Amino acid sequence: VPEGIISSFPVTTKDGKFEIVQGLEINDFSRARIDASVQELVEERDAVRELGLI
Repeated sequence: VPEGIISSFPVTTKDGKFEIVQGLEINDFSRARIDASVQELVEERDAVRELGLI
């Protein structure tokens, strides 16, 4: 994920504490969806930047 783009991780919570889930395998389908989501976020950021809003 490029710098300046906000993304999230799968997490669990217990007793008010968050922990990133480790060791998840990312298959080809999941990788393609993640990459598509990142590309959408980059395009949205660039569009907002072109409008002079950031």
